[in-house]
Amino acid sequence: MSPFLPWRLAQTARATRRALAGAPVPDGWVGDAVKTQLRLAAGRVQRENGVVRVPVGGFDVAGFSVSSLAHLHREIFVQLQYWFEARRRDPFIVDGGSNIGMSVLFFKSLYPNARVLAFEPAERAYELLVRNVGANALQNVDVRHTALGREKATVPFFEDPDDPATFRMSTRPERIPGTSTSVTQERLSDLLTGEVDLLKLDIEGAEDSVLADLGDSGAISRIEQLVVEYHHQLDAQRDFLGAFLERLREHGFAYQVSARENVARRAADGPAYQDVLVYARRAPVSR
Repeated sequence: MSPFLPWRLAQTARATRRALAGAPVPDGWVGDAVKTQLRLAAGRVQRENGVVRVPVGGFDVAGFSVSSLAHLHREIFVQLQYWFEARRRDPFIVDGGSNIGMSVLFFKSLYPNARVLAFEPAERAYELLVRNVGANALQNVDVRHTALGREKATVPFFEDPDDPATFRMSTRPERIPGTSTSVTQERLSDLLTGEVDLLKLDIEGAEDSVLADLGDSGAISRIEQLVVEYHHQLDAQRDFLGAFLERLREHGFAYQVSARENVARRAADGPAYQDVLVYARRAPVSR
């Protein structure tokens, strides 16, 4: 055992508790999050058939690697990046870019009666998504092996076949220098027949296209809240956060943004890529 492991575990526990201090989460959440982070930090996972497994609360979760599971669990269950307050006990949640399903498990932890429609285009991530939904007997979860975009079509999909744990698989070639395959792409507006309590999008550069589809079709009027990872200046000639936010405002949303500071990006010569989280909800109607 590394002589630094006890110190590292203590730091991990403190950081997890600090991040969740005062958070609006169910009883037992903090303790479960600490246990999972400690298991991952110590490498105490099960390994089988090329995947690793770790308990997350009452769930059994399979992932590609310890590091990718730790990253997903920290962002979703500790930093609460997808937390939202629903107006009902059984919110309808659309999860664009579910990856292996950690976000789906988060939503079901927060709202056990939630109905979730989950999309994941990457083949191997989709296989684990299906496994994690099935192994945990999740009810009212519909998973679909498809990308989301402005047109219904078969489109190129870029990924690294040697690194299925990467989070950069995309229909945008600028996002990852990898192998091109093809995937089915759907228009989200064709699949929304009722009110949506939350639309979560982490679709690696396709979020502009999805929002345009929702706006053009009018389906955006049925969405109450959004959490979007916006890939700002993925293409400096095309991806503009300001235009994206203005489109949300035009459709009646108020918003907040969150982004990690990066001095190297700020000092870069010219536009620099940045991940930005956008939280949007229907603005109060003025009387």
